[in-house]
Amino acid sequence: MKTTNALKLIAMTLALTTQALVFGHAMDQSYVFLNVEDNRLSGHVDMTIADINSALGLSMPDDGTATEADVAPHRPAIEAYLRERVSLAVDGGEAGLPLTDWQLADIEIAQYVQSYFAFEDLSQMPKEVAFDYAVLFAERPSHRAMAVIETYWKSGIFGSEHISLVFEPGREKQTLTIDESSVWTGLIAQIRSGIHHIWIGIDHILFLIALLLPAVVVRRDGRWQATASFKDALIHVVKVVTVFTIAHSITLSLAALGVINLSSRLIESIIALSIAVAAFDVLRPIFNRRIWIVVFAFGLFHGFGFASVLGDIGIPASYMVHSLLGFNIGVEIGQLAIVAVAFPLLYLLARLPAYTRFMMPAGAILLIVVSMYWFIERGFGIDLPAGAMLNAVLNLFN
Repeated sequence: MKTTNALKLIAMTLALTTQALVFGHAMDQSYVFLNVEDNRLSGHVDMTIADINSALGLSMPDDGTATEADVAPHRPAIEAYLRERVSLAVDGGEAGLPLTDWQLADIEIAQYVQSYFAFEDLSQMPKEVAFDYAVLFAERPSHRAMAVIETYWKSGIFGSEHISLVFEPGREKQTLTIDESSVWTGLIAQIRSGIHHIWIGIDHILFLIALLLPAVVVRRDGRWQATASFKDALIHVVKVVTVFTIAHSITLSLAALGVINLSSRLIESIIALSIAVAAFDVLRPIFNRRIWIVVFAFGLFHGFGFASVLGDIGIPASYMVHSLLGFNIGVEIGQLAIVAVAFPLLYLLARLPAYTRFMMPAGAILLIVVSMYWFIERGFGIDLPAGAMLNAVLNLFN
């Protein structure tokens, strides 16, 4: 065996052993993505335009400029090729590839034709899938293919990609055993997803910080002064966080269920603006202890922002309620963790004269600058000069 082939074999073995390898499309590879549901197994076979040209002797543009009009005339030939080279049998059932639809997708390094399939009305949740996969192996023995679990709610896989099998010449026929899991596993995974989202959602965090800055002080004689009661300050924070929770829970549910849909540009722009408004109230108190009005109004838009995460990962309709519950619980846990760290620290800093004189106004000004920067970028769809640098810094926290 050549050294290069040995290295490839080692890499594939590691992929199958960990089954949580960071996934990315690569050249000279095709894919079978699987979505596991209670009584259904669906997915899609992904091939690059170049690979289809090679397999069928076509000349579609493979430089990234292909359109659906270029692909459509060749769909019968592509589907015939796939049915000849790819078959799946679920739990010992009839082998085949029940194709349903297709689309042309721009994915990272190439354009892929995604051919969708579905095994409907199964008697139970799929437990075993027998594959026979030989796409391009005859034409190009170096070609490799991967079976990837894309969504399996009960095991906590949502829109992520776990390599399960690797196909190559001599290993065309393989069987995938789908691990049994439970609703609790999926629910816990959604809770973790909610926690993760709030912790990497820097705009949500900055909105909370803007609300916490004045929570440890009171307004007397036209000046901010440190509050004398930790209990009173904590009660105020609890009220504000509760209002925020109620607001974003409402729109998170409505948006995830498809009742209300707003443009992402509008939502992201208003979320950025919410930080500026909350921070401006620190410099020029307009709402003061009635800040809950701002919190509720803008919290509705933060809920739409949270909902976009659920929309991106493709939650099965049968588990939408579970997903909403788990994700929302996770968001609240993550939010409370932030408050639990930031609030006591700000309370102690507020004992210092420098807090109300310098720290609080400086923090508010910084929040306004950052949020208005985002507002301009998001609202007008432009990249300001410092955008790349700011995004690089923020990505360190993702």
